[in-house]
Amino acid sequence: MIVQEVDLFRRIPSHVIDEIAALAQEVKGPAGTVLFRQGNAADKLYILVTGRVDLTVGSQGSQRTITFPVDREQSVFGWSALVEPRQYTATATCATDAELLSIDGDRLLRLFAKHPQEGLIVMQRLAGLVAQRLLASYQALTGG
Repeated sequence: MIVQEVDLFRRIPSHVIDEIAALAQEVKGPAGTVLFRQGNAADKLYILVTGRVDLTVGSQGSQRTITFPVDREQSVFGWSALVEPRQYTATATCATDAELLSIDGDRLLRLFAKHPQEGLIVMQRLAGLVAQRLLASYQALTGG
């Protein structure tokens, strides 16, 4: 079961992992498939199973974009489905044929309300992931 191997969910009790896994839907994304667009309402969290997905961030009115490859199996992206304002902050495009799992954000948040201790752990890990991505964005912008 891939969900238990995801860093975001590591060391979560197996009964909660089973509930999270039950929410996961398999998604096949041929190369070039846009999974979501920057600025759109965020409804799904994604887990990469195989392949590569590019996350592209651009600012409105600017020609400059930054692309971050997601190519490590079990990587999580689309985390905006779990945090306000629940709007995707990047565009996700399958750079290669990709296999993914998607989890509905509303359903996952309801599960966290049912299991608040585990939900808190996941959200704390998510905050760390967001911080890492923010740092990577700053480094990409400043060339450092």
